[in-house]
Amino acid sequence: MPDQTRPKLGVVTISYNEERDLPGFLANLIDWVDEIIIVDDGSSDTTEDLAKAAGPKVRFLRSPRVEGEYFSHQRNKGIDAATSDWLLHMDVDERVTPELARQVQEAICDDGKDGYRYRRLNYFMHRPMKGGGWRDWNLVHLARRDKFRFGGMFHEDCLLDAPESRVGQLSALMVHFNEDNLEKRFRKSGQYMEEVVKGVEGRGRPVRFIDIAGRPIYEFFRKYVAKKGFQDGIPGFISAVHSATAIFRANAIVWDRQNAITRSQIDADFQDQWTRGGGAG
Repeated sequence: MPDQTRPKLGVVTISYNEERDLPGFLANLIDWVDEIIIVDDGSSDTTEDLAKAAGPKVRFLRSPRVEGEYFSHQRNKGIDAATSDWLLHMDVDERVTPELARQVQEAICDDGKDGYRYRRLNYFMHRPMKGGGWRDWNLVHLARRDKFRFGGMFHEDCLLDAPESRVGQLSALMVHFNEDNLEKRFRKSGQYMEEVVKGVEGRGRPVRFIDIAGRPIYEFFRKYVAKKGFQDGIPGFISAVHSATAIFRANAIVWDRQNAITRSQIDADFQDQWTRGGGAG
C-alpha cells in the first residue's frame, strides 16, 4: 500500500527525437517516482509513441519552442504541468543510480530543505570522466515544485526561492551519458556558441589579441592540467582542446563584430580603385 504521508516525487524532462534514450530513461524511473512529465520540442521520430505507451505515470506535452523561447522555458512548462510536491529535473540521457534514488527519497522527507544539489558522473566519448572539470557541475535539480524555476538560454540557471540554509547536498552522482559520438558534441557546441559569445560581449570592452590568443591557451591549461584532464587520457586531451577552441571561436566572433567592415564598404572601395585607375581601358 502506498505511503500516503510521503511527499510525491515527479521527474521533469525535455525531449526532441529521443527514441534511442527514452526507453532506458523511463525504465530507470517508472517503478519509484509518482509522475514523469515530458515536454517535447516537436519530435519527428517515435518519442511520442514510446512516452504514451509507458503508462499513466507519464505525461507527454508536445510544445515546440517558438522564437524567443529557450530550454528554460520548456523546463518551466514541465513545472507548471506537474502536480508532485518535489520535482527532479533530468535530461533523457541521464540515469539515477540506486544510491542516488535512495538519497532522493530520503531527502524529500526533510521539512527543513527546499532543494538539493548533486553532481554528475559525465561520460565523454563513451567513457566516464574523472577530471577536466567534468564533475564541477553541482546544481539544484531536485526541489519543491512551488519554489523553483529555470532561467537563461541554453545552459539553464537554477532559480530556487529559498535561502542557502534550506539547500542540501546529495553525495551520490547522477549518471550523464551525453552524446554518443564526438561529431554530435561538435554540432551541439555550435548551437551553444551564441551563449559563449554573449559572455564575451558582456565584458563590455573591445576584444584584444590577448583574448584571442591567450584565453584559449589558459582554458586548455585550466582543463587539462589544473583540473587534471590528463587523468582521462586521449579523451581528456580532446575535451580540453575542444573547450579551448570554443573560447577562441567566441572571442574571434566578437572581434569580427566589433571590427566589422560591411560588404558595401568593401565594394565601394573596390569601385573607387577603378575610378582612380581610369577603368580597364
